Amino acid sequence: MNTDLLAEEMQKVDAPSFYGEILELEVATDSLALVVDVSSSMRPFLPTIRSELREQTPRNPTLHVNGCGVEKPDPRPQIVDGVAPETITAIDTLATVTTAKAILWITDMADPPNVAGVESLKEVLRRYGLQLYLICVTNGPPPSIEKLLVDMEGHWVVLEPKNLR
Repeated sequence: MNTDLLAEEMQKVDAPSFYGEILELEVATDSLALVVDVSSSMRPFLPTIRSELREQTPRNPTLHVNGCGVEKPDPRPQIVDGVAPETITAIDTLATVTTAKAILWITDMADPPNVAGVESLKEVLRRYGLQLYLICVTNGPPPSIEKLLVDMEGHWVVLEPKNLR
């Protein structure tokens, strides 16, 4: 057995630091990974978002999510072509395979979270000691997510769609 290969496979992907503003949100962290909602409701804003992320965070690990669902994840989720089935799986995966200590989640919050999902999100953030940054397009975070952010000292901003076109 090649132990060098095993060690290489277990090495985490570097999540570079970020200190500054991303899409009107002040972010300050030693290691940042990103979760970006690429659902159809986000499509009009994605060119501006992607341009900003390419400029500001070109080396930060990123996973996409087709929707903003916050629900208890499938026990055996499948990530296909960089797209996770839902938000919690994306965050859990980034925490597992990268050095990230903070997650920037960009979404429109078009789908309401469920109670089990919010608890799962809180559990994942606590398990890995993650700080959560949230950029909401159009809609602010629902009360359950806002409470989680306040309780866990997260940061968020709501962007007006006109600022992303």
